Amino acid sequence: MIKINLLPREVEKKVAGREKRFLLSLIIILVIGGFLGLYSLKLGQYTRLRKKVKRVEKELSLLETIVNKVEETEKSKETLAKKLDVIQSLMGSRLIYPQLFEQIAKIVPSRVWLTSLVTKSESDFLTITIAAQAADNYAIADFITKLSEAENFSKVELSNITTKKGKEEVVTKNFGVTCEYR
Repeated sequence: MIKINLLPREVEKKVAGREKRFLLSLIIILVIGGFLGLYSLKLGQYTRLRKKVKRVEKELSLLETIVNKVEETEKSKETLAKKLDVIQSLMGSRLIYPQLFEQIAKIVPSRVWLTSLVTKSESDFLTITIAAQAADNYAIADFITKLSEAENFSKVELSNITTKKGKEEVVTKNFGVTCEYR
């Protein structure tokens, strides 16, 4: 088949140039449109993520206040537990001292005078340190014997015995005793 072209070459070149420009414009428009579509898609994702971040930050601030309240509650709970333990230990040991003094009053002989009594509370017993004066060594021996034989006293130890002359040539013996009371 033979092709006959009656159009002059200039018109043909013009038409071909228009077609090329049209195709080039179409390609540029499609590329720009693709980039604009991709940009709008990413902008939408960015906007959604920003909203989500703001919502999560609000939740986080709300949860932080709740966590702070829980921590304060835990601290107050620990403080109250410590106070309760102290109260229970005081309630448990409140009758110990009257009983201790009653037993010591029965044990101390008439020729022995207590000058000080110091107690230190251990887990299940009291450590007692006694400073006393006696008229003679027999009174000290009697006191130590009675203290050792008492059922609630254990580990009775006698410490320094010193002699002291007082007014009117009265001689007294100063001594110390440590023991455990259960």
